Amino acid sequence: MIIKNRGPWVYRAFPSETPAGDFGPLAAFVDLWRSKWPAYDRFPRWADFKLFELGDWWGQISLAEMHRNPTNLRWVLWGSKVADWWGADYTGRYIMDIPEVRDVWTKHERAYMDRLIDERLIGYVSGTLAPQDRSYHYINGVDLPLEQDGTITHFVSVYRLCDPMRMFTPPRAPLFLI
Repeated sequence: MIIKNRGPWVYRAFPSETPAGDFGPLAAFVDLWRSKWPAYDRFPRWADFKLFELGDWWGQISLAEMHRNPTNLRWVLWGSKVADWWGADYTGRYIMDIPEVRDVWTKHERAYMDRLIDERLIGYVSGTLAPQDRSYHYINGVDLPLEQDGTITHFVSVYRLCDPMRMFTPPRAPLFLI
């Protein structure tokens, strides 16, 4: 399914209990994340992950520290493969300080992240890296919340580079789509 929206990305949200298999090639990462839940409807912390458990995903992970009022994020980790695909290393940078993505954040992605946090959802993104002048790169990714003491503090995301003819779309209807 190809969806045209106002930006280079499509943002979908799903209940946190959505079966991992619904995320296709990213299912193993969703399973790993879910295996770290300390209790039902409580998300793991970044500290709950062991480095060796992430081996299949090295370089494809980002870790975003969330800030509210207004919502902003700072990438604590921006994987080496992700940096290569995007053509930039965003580690340590706030999204509002990156000119090539500020417009997408303001118009689309901030509302998506606000709803993921407020409704405690899993996010699934797909699109091109057009804002980085790399529209030839097609990406799928999953955004998974991490929390501390009941507050979502971070999102761990994993991305994969895709053939545009083989972009995976989860089979269930999302709770919302931006």
